[in-house]
Amino acid sequence: MQEYLLESPWIIGLLGSFLSGVLVYAWLESGRAAFWKWSLGIALATLLCLLVNIGFKTDREILSQFMTKIAADLEANRFKEVTACVHPDASESLRSLKTQLETVQFESVRINKIHGVELGKMKNPKTATIRMNVFVRASRDGNSGSVPRWVKIHLEQEKGKRMVVDYEHRDPQSEMLNL
Repeated sequence: MQEYLLESPWIIGLLGSFLSGVLVYAWLESGRAAFWKWSLGIALATLLCLLVNIGFKTDREILSQFMTKIAADLEANRFKEVTACVHPDASESLRSLKTQLETVQFESVRINKIHGVELGKMKNPKTATIRMNVFVRASRDGNSGSVPRWVKIHLEQEKGKRMVVDYEHRDPQSEMLNL
């Protein structure tokens, strides 16, 4: 329910507008003032819900923005910002990738689709997992190429900051095939 109320403002806007429109139509057809008052009340409630929706960011929205920022930093080859997001207790494969990162010249890093954001049940530390499809165009040692991948990122919150602990990557069809 939280997803619909806090992450999808268009659903609230459409539903509120539809109900208000129906009540205005009922008021015009019947002349009863109660329909007009209800229409005004629903329109104001819809506006209030939209303001809350826009002003409040859920954990899922914050994590999606976090991944978008990492993609933008990679594309701009801002390696310090990217490596600052790696957890001190990161997996060996992630630490290895971190050391190789500066040898790559990124041209384009795009998140095509975020398939899911799962928030962990633990409160200390907070954990999350993000599954997404990405497309990277880069060059290394004179060789360039484009790579579409399915990526799963494991995050933990360290001192109020989300940090990457581990990752997995596979063929881009992995999400569809449930591998």
